[in-house]
Amino acid sequence: MIKNYFKTAYRSLLKNKGFTFLNVIGLSVGLATCLLIVFYVVDELSYDKFNTKADWIYRVTISAKLNGNAGVYATSEGPLKDALKQNFPEIEKTARLIDKAGLAAMPQKFYFKKGNNNIEERKIVFAESSLFDVFTLPMIDGSSANSLDAPNTIVITESAAKKYFNRVDVVGQTLTVNDSTLYKITGVLKDMPLQSHFNYDFFMSFSSRPESKWTGWGYSGVHNYLLVKPGANIKSLEARIRSLEIKNSPADAKTWTSGDNYLKTILTPLTDIHLRDDSQYALDKAGSIQYVYIFSVIAIFILLIACVNFMNLSTARSANRAKEVGVRKVLGSARKYLVAQFLTESVLVTLTSAIIAVFLALALLPAFNQMADKHLAFTPHTFTWLLPVLLVIVLVVGFLAGSYPALYLSAFQPIEVLKGKIAAGFKGSFLRSFLVVFQFSISIFLIIGTLVIYNQLNYIHNKDLGFNRNEVLVIKNANVLGNQAKILKNEVKQMQGVVNATMSSFQPTGGEPNKTGLFPHRQIDVKEDILTEFWPVDEDYVNTMGLKIINGRNFLKQMATDTSAMIVNEAFVKKFGQRNPLNKDVYRFSFGLQQFHIIGVVKDFNYESLRDNITPLALVYDSDNGAISVKLNTANLTALMSQIENKWKELSPNQQFSYSFMDEDFDAAYRTEQRVGTLFISFSTLAIMIACLGLFGLAAYAAEQRNKEIGIRKVLGASISGIVGMLSMDFIKLVLISIVIATPCAWWAMNKWFLQGFAYRQDIQWYVLATAGLTAIFIAFVTISFQSIKAALGNPVDSLRSE
Repeated sequence: MIKNYFKTAYRSLLKNKGFTFLNVIGLSVGLATCLLIVFYVVDELSYDKFNTKADWIYRVTISAKLNGNAGVYATSEGPLKDALKQNFPEIEKTARLIDKAGLAAMPQKFYFKKGNNNIEERKIVFAESSLFDVFTLPMIDGSSANSLDAPNTIVITESAAKKYFNRVDVVGQTLTVNDSTLYKITGVLKDMPLQSHFNYDFFMSFSSRPESKWTGWGYSGVHNYLLVKPGANIKSLEARIRSLEIKNSPADAKTWTSGDNYLKTILTPLTDIHLRDDSQYALDKAGSIQYVYIFSVIAIFILLIACVNFMNLSTARSANRAKEVGVRKVLGSARKYLVAQFLTESVLVTLTSAIIAVFLALALLPAFNQMADKHLAFTPHTFTWLLPVLLVIVLVVGFLAGSYPALYLSAFQPIEVLKGKIAAGFKGSFLRSFLVVFQFSISIFLIIGTLVIYNQLNYIHNKDLGFNRNEVLVIKNANVLGNQAKILKNEVKQMQGVVNATMSSFQPTGGEPNKTGLFPHRQIDVKEDILTEFWPVDEDYVNTMGLKIINGRNFLKQMATDTSAMIVNEAFVKKFGQRNPLNKDVYRFSFGLQQFHIIGVVKDFNYESLRDNITPLALVYDSDNGAISVKLNTANLTALMSQIENKWKELSPNQQFSYSFMDEDFDAAYRTEQRVGTLFISFSTLAIMIACLGLFGLAAYAAEQRNKEIGIRKVLGASISGIVGMLSMDFIKLVLISIVIATPCAWWAMNKWFLQGFAYRQDIQWYVLATAGLTAIFIAFVTISFQSIKAALGNPVDSLRSE
């Protein structure tokens, strides 16, 4: 019996090649897209789950607000570790990490000697031996026990060992760092999985980190991780750690509870850090659970559109199959066998589509990886979960898409059918109309989403940020030149085609934050703290970056008192509380009390992400040779670049010349948004194409079922345009209903899921919604018109011959 079902189903599908082709193509593309999205979602959700104790690992996160300065921080105090061990028995192990942005005394650049060359390494962290007790980081050479206890010891990854020694058995060897310190290798780790919220190649011993006053209570900069015992009460633990923090805080307990000030301790689960953590100073740029939700919804939408196609096309063919059902019933076939027959056809189409989808997803995976910046691959492990998932999808989609057609077709009465009274045209099915509305509502939703994302990315690219990022060359790692960095800057400044040049590590295109507390009075009071970005710059910085001074003056090289001068932005002035801050003193506590006087105010500029509001910033006149930024104006960029590189090699022949352009650095800061936009546009286009396939099929069957009506109308003098309009109007009405339904849903969803994350955003304008609606109508009309025109041009004699 089952064999007969499949044989009959195969013959029926082969007989209706057009119907089969449309369904297989629609389902194949839909399933392939879903598979790619599933790979993306599974990869995002798998972060840090390689750790065997992942469910019991937490990071101490601080949420605080003091004097209007509010923030959530991934770092906490260094002494917290010992206090936790003494007071909290439910904590089994602790581990501390400090990255290079952690504390002020740490060098910002690390160069490792290889032969005669110094290679800058960025994937560096200071850690303790207990790190390997908390996290699952297997050693392939050496022992993790006590591996980072002694000063100047280091554990490296397999890739780093091969890079510097061309082998992995390197325990006992040494690495020279910054031309001054020898680090002894005590272990080699297996390369860390990509699905980790931190990923380093060099783990330096924590004791090698120079101690300073900045490592005590009140100075956070340490990533504290806890391994708690199973069953520990996390909420209780958070409350008690908060009490410990407040007890040891430089501010008294009353300060933290007065006004709108607060201090909270949050124990962030390890597996939440990548997707659900938006704290500052995180070890790696986090993903977004919102994007996971968005792509998951798109995957469901695309699959539903493909299923709706199948249901619509199957029921639209009902008139063609009505006599088949009637004959089968007359010959004694029970309804349940007819249902089984139609479901078999549905499952067979879905199974064929699933097989094609796997190969299609495999072919598209490299392009998808490039768009999503992923390293997804089909591996033996992939098939252990992929095959069961595919089997479930085939059965669910097969029965979901085939259930209504099967029940609908099998319910035909044989007498009515054989008398020719069944004519289930397009207008004859409310459910089919509902499904078209549902399908196009999703398509319009995705069109609006695509336009909103495109407009926001375009807004980011073209917004006046308050500085000029165009034609600015950034020469990196200038600090390797030592005192000669200033010589390079001055000589480059004299070159033809160079407008200006400045020397500072800090560019307004995002980067490592450098916040400090500034105070309006010599007597330090934490309640008056103004949390401020603190950038050492030279006298050419303001002009090179195109910043606008709206009050006061720029730094002057010849002005001796400018060594303690400061230029602030408008956001700082608002916090400072002085209408005219010029010549006012500002104090900073850093290895003693420092005094500055304000000489100028620059117009606010977006030096951080457009997701964030502009915060206080202070420029101080101080030496910082981390990078040299060069403002260019030349028609021969290649020649000028060659000239600059030659000058670099004259000063430092063994150091690599590394550079970027500031506009490219700015674009890189929004690469995640650009990738999401590209993926959203790609998936939306596929969804719309699948919807059009179904609409194309429906239009064909609607024209076929109204063939005689069209013939009579033509005989009575109807024009081709009138017939095309008549055939198209039924579908256009449904698209208009879809626009009414989809528009408010898309407006709400894009505001809540996407735009809400930007402090500076392009609001959804009426013309975006109108464009989406007109686009949907145009796409639908073009799709329908081919079949409508074909039917309208037909010879009425052919359709009326049998009458």
